[in-house]
Amino acid sequence: MIENIYYMSFSVKPTKKNKEYKNIKNSTVYCWIKGVDSDSANLKSTFQIEKFDWIIEESIQKPTIVNEENFYGRDVGLENFKKAEKEGMSFYYLAVSKDGKTKSTKELKSSYDFDLSKYLLKKKEIVNQGRCLHYQADNRCNEIIKAHSIQNNGVLSEIAKEHKIYCLSYNVGDLKKNNGDVTLKKEYIKNFSIFRGFCKKHDNKLFELIDNSFFSVGNYEQIFLYSYRSLSKELFDKENSLIMYKNALEDVTNHDGLYKHFTYLVMGTENGYISLKWHKDLYDDLLKKDIYSEMRYVSFNSHEKLNIAFSNVLYPEYDFTGELIQDLTDMLKPFGLISYYSAPTKEGWSFVFSWHKSSNYCCYPFIQSIKTKMKKGELLSDLLFQFVITHGENFAFSPDWWESLSEENQKRITKTITHMMNPTDTIRENYIENGLKGISSWSFETICDNL
Repeated sequence: MIENIYYMSFSVKPTKKNKEYKNIKNSTVYCWIKGVDSDSANLKSTFQIEKFDWIIEESIQKPTIVNEENFYGRDVGLENFKKAEKEGMSFYYLAVSKDGKTKSTKELKSSYDFDLSKYLLKKKEIVNQGRCLHYQADNRCNEIIKAHSIQNNGVLSEIAKEHKIYCLSYNVGDLKKNNGDVTLKKEYIKNFSIFRGFCKKHDNKLFELIDNSFFSVGNYEQIFLYSYRSLSKELFDKENSLIMYKNALEDVTNHDGLYKHFTYLVMGTENGYISLKWHKDLYDDLLKKDIYSEMRYVSFNSHEKLNIAFSNVLYPEYDFTGELIQDLTDMLKPFGLISYYSAPTKEGWSFVFSWHKSSNYCCYPFIQSIKTKMKKGELLSDLLFQFVITHGENFAFSPDWWESLSEENQKRITKTITHMMNPTDTIRENYIENGLKGISSWSFETICDNL
C-alpha cells in the first residue's frame, strides 16, 4: 500500500464545549494527512476536527495529494507537511475573532479528557468476565478456562521457538514509539490467542478431535469444529467490544463530535454481532444434530513446514478481483460468513476456507475469484498470504521465519496491518490487491473441495 500526504481544508466553527466559543466566530482548518486514499484521509481529518470541539460547516478543498515541493517558500505549510510525514497528520487553524478584526491560530485541546487507565482497567474487567458459549452451558460450567482459538499443542508448538512466537503488541507505549504503526512482539504460546469463552469440560470434549489429531482433508466434523471455534472467539470478542463501545458512548454523551462517531461505531459493531449470533445459533443446531455435511470447504495443501498460524472469520464484502459480493449495509438478512485457518496435517499443513451452505451466495464467488486472479498470472501463495495479513488480528509468526525477513519486508507487513486495523481507514474494493508479493514462500501441492 502506497502512502501519500493529502492536503485539504474546511470551514469550521466552535461548539459550545470549545474553550474558544466566546472568542471565535469561525475558523479555517488546513489538514495534512498521511493515508492510502482520499476517503480515508478525509475521514481521519473530520474525526480529529470534531474530536476537538469544532463543527464542520463546509469542505473548502477536497483531499489532494501533495509533496514537499508544493510548500517551498511557505514556512507554515512546509512545517506541517514534514510533521504529517513523521507523525501521520498535522492541522493548522486560522481563526477569526467575533469582532471580525483579528486572525490567530489556536492550539487544540478537547473538552473530553480521555482516561486511559480507566479504559484499560474496564477492558481487562470485561475480557476476564468469562462465560461458556457451549449450547449446553449452565450453572455447572463453573471452571471457565483460557481457551486457545489456535491449538497450543498443535499449530503454535510447530512454529514456536523456545515456546515463543511473534504476534501483535497491544501496548500503547509500543504504538507511540512506532508513530502509530503496529509492532510485533515475542510472546509465549500459552498466552497467545486465548479467550475465556468455554468451560474446561466443554472445551476439552468439544475440540478433542482437532486438538489431538492432524487435520484430514474431507473430514467434515473437523472442518465444522475449526469453523465453530473461530466463530466462537469472534462472537466473544465482538460482544466485549460492543460493551466497551457502549461504555465509551456513555462517557462522551456531552461531546457532540465524539458522540456521533461512537454512535456509528456502536451501530456497526451491533450489526456485526447480530449476524454472528445468528450463525452461532445455526452452528449450535448442527452440533446438536451431529450434522456436519452442510459445511462447504476448500483446502490448499502444502508439504512444507508451517511458518504462520492463523484462525479468523470474515463477512466477505469484496472478492479477490474487487467485485462486490455482499452488501454489508443490508440488514434485512444475516451476513454471509466464511472461516479460514491453518491446520496441521501429517504431510505439512493446509490453508482452509470453510462455511455453511447458507452462505454459498457470497462464499462461492469469493473462492472462484481466486481462480480468476491466478488465470491473470497471480501466484496462489501471494494471494493467500496477502489475505491473511489484511484480515483479522489472530495470527502468529514463526520467529525463525520473521527474523529471516529483510527489514523492508517486515515494514511492508506491519504497514499493511496498521492500515487494516485503523478504524478511520475506509475499506476499498481492491483492499485484497496484492501488495505483499514474494514474501510468504508458501507452496501448495494439492487443492481439495466439496463445491
